[in-house]
Amino acid sequence: MEEKFIRNISIICSIAGLALLFFISKSVELPQTKVNQITVDDIGMNTKLCGEIISKSVSKNHHVFFKLQDETGVIDIVAFNNSAKLLGAYDVKKNDYACIVGQVNEYQNRLELITKEKIQVMENVR
Repeated sequence: MEEKFIRNISIICSIAGLALLFFISKSVELPQTKVNQITVDDIGMNTKLCGEIISKSVSKNHHVFFKLQDETGVIDIVAFNNSAKLLGAYDVKKNDYACIVGQVNEYQNRLELITKEKIQVMENVR
């Protein structure tokens, strides 16, 4: 009887702990990074960049490619076709000011950011 009670309490505490970790992780926001702060050491890491979208193109495979510029530099941003719509990539326009969370990657010896969260277009920024 006591063993069953301890097991049930353990299960309840485990579920409550996992739920708490889930909600805490949703409220933690990445700090904003500047383009010139991103290095090869950051490959595989998530980061948040904010800046002006200076170019946008959509490939025949429906991948979306941006160039984002902040006051320190320019970086390529990629939203792949399987997530581009969900992340709002098709709605972003050239000259929009946007904040993008993504994973740093290297492609053809250049650093880029692969979008991982919904793109936030900021109104009245400049």
